[in-house]
Amino acid sequence: MTDLTYWSALVTVGLACGFLNTLASSGSAVSLPILVMLGLPEMVANATNRLPVLLGALTASWSFARRGQMDWRAAAKLVPPALVGSIGGALLAERLGNRQMGIVITGAVLIALVLIFTKVKKALAKEQDQEPEVTRGAMALILFVGFWLGFIAVDGATYLLLVLMLTCHYALPQANALKALLLAVSTAVAIVMFARGGEILWTEGAIMSIGSLIGASLGARLSNHPQARAWTFKLLVTVILLELAHLAWHYTAPLRAMA
Repeated sequence: MTDLTYWSALVTVGLACGFLNTLASSGSAVSLPILVMLGLPEMVANATNRLPVLLGALTASWSFARRGQMDWRAAAKLVPPALVGSIGGALLAERLGNRQMGIVITGAVLIALVLIFTKVKKALAKEQDQEPEVTRGAMALILFVGFWLGFIAVDGATYLLLVLMLTCHYALPQANALKALLLAVSTAVAIVMFARGGEILWTEGAIMSIGSLIGASLGARLSNHPQARAWTFKLLVTVILLELAHLAWHYTAPLRAMA
């Protein structure tokens, strides 16, 4: 792989990550495995991937807030548990080896596939007919999602979307706004903790972040489109199926080598 191909791939991966995390979710289900495929160790990929996630989430949060779609009162209740959870998750991630992290990545993608055709499909199809409310139960769920975001981030945005739409009863644009803010907060905490251990490749992360900024801006604009729900579901299905194909290719490599 040439240097031009490598850096171009990083920009493209960052764009996809920012776009998917903003319009739908599961951006890291694309970017993280591709980083591993490009040669980064699993732990380094997990840490470096947080940079485009953070910039994309910040860009999306700003875009939604500018449109008046951010519920700041709800954010004040949800940010603290997300912060606490992400600290615990990042601490656990630092204790795992590359092989263990690879197994976790695979499991996360398989779980995402199940959620796409059950809970996420239900959330996107449901018309919200009651006032949004942040309950203690929702705050507890955000604590667990924050833990997952600090740990690995794969499909953490999906879990945020589920809590905000199914438990707090937010419509998609408002749910996406809060999702972006909580994703940014949780990711920022993880970056600080991973940076202490020197696990982040800052150049690769910065290049990906350029693409993420563009993707997040585009995703925020499309989030208010009447067809946003349909696009979101189709995007999620496509992303997860492609990732499953990649995993199948990866795990059948020994069989192909013997042929």
